[in-house]
Amino acid sequence: MVRLALVLFILAFAAGAVGQTAAACPWVTRGTAERMLGGEVSVTAHVEGNAAGSCSFRLKGGDGGASIEIVVGPRDTHPCPQDSQKLNALGNEAVQCRHDSSPSQRSDQIAGRIRKLFFVVTMTNIPDATKLEPSDPKLADAYAASPLERLAEQVVGNLY
Repeated sequence: MVRLALVLFILAFAAGAVGQTAAACPWVTRGTAERMLGGEVSVTAHVEGNAAGSCSFRLKGGDGGASIEIVVGPRDTHPCPQDSQKLNALGNEAVQCRHDSSPSQRSDQIAGRIRKLFFVVTMTNIPDATKLEPSDPKLADAYAASPLERLAEQVVGNLY
């Protein structure tokens, strides 16, 4: 009887622990997003294995709507124009572009392909997303990559 009670207790605890697992993004961690956005984030992830899905990180309590979004899948969905800036060493056919959908909404994107998977990394309302030398010393990089490029590098690395 004691064993049965112990087994039921363990199963109930395990089920509760699984039910409380936070959304996980296989391409970028919550900690990386928090460092890039400068504070605590909420995470939304819709992932199918490591080959398709999306992750969204939004800064909690931020007035500017700062966010990061990653989309990975078998179809090319990026909206960058043909004459966008080409980037080397970020998979195949990587480009960078900016979209200003309104005066208060600016998105910087890097899009490309790894084997048969396409990716789009978007940073929205982050003023220094494409600066080569961010003013924040935590974001300083010896190789002079912008925060957006470093985030895209991490996504590409996790897709290999």
